[in-house]
Amino acid sequence: MITVVSGPPASGKSALAEDIAMKEPYTDRYYIATMKVMDDDGARRVRRHRQARSGKGFTTFEIETGIETADRLIREPQNSVILLECVANLVGNMMYDLPDIYTLCRSGKEGENDFARRAADKIFELGEKVGSLVVVTSEYEDNDQDDMDTALYKRLLGLVNIILKNRSDRLICTQ
Repeated sequence: MITVVSGPPASGKSALAEDIAMKEPYTDRYYIATMKVMDDDGARRVRRHRQARSGKGFTTFEIETGIETADRLIREPQNSVILLECVANLVGNMMYDLPDIYTLCRSGKEGENDFARRAADKIFELGEKVGSLVVVTSEYEDNDQDDMDTALYKRLLGLVNIILKNRSDRLICTQ
């Protein structure tokens, strides 16, 4: 079962996803954090999320790009629920940390579509290996003031989100 929780930033997606993961019938709970902490604001967000999960029985893994291999860290993947937080970070990490993929993205629409398929496939590959996968993703509005890389990032995330929404078992959107 793959559940996607999607919506704008600061719309309660994380808390909702945690609640969903807590209600799954699996005793082993894992949290895959994809965020790279780059500044004080990022560190505060990580602390806030860790505090919110405290006492809920999640084992946390910090995995910035290779999420499809997370099942190797889990004792019984098929008896586990994984909360993946967040696709927006995963897309940014893939875009900048994997030079070949970044070059592909900048090659035009076909490259962007290929990137989106690759990113979504990583998520679905993990989802096939575990009992339940709860995926958090963000949606951003286009902005004429965005620089070229930010506009590319938003397009890529949007393409990944479309695939996730079309292929997931359950979709929940926040406002």
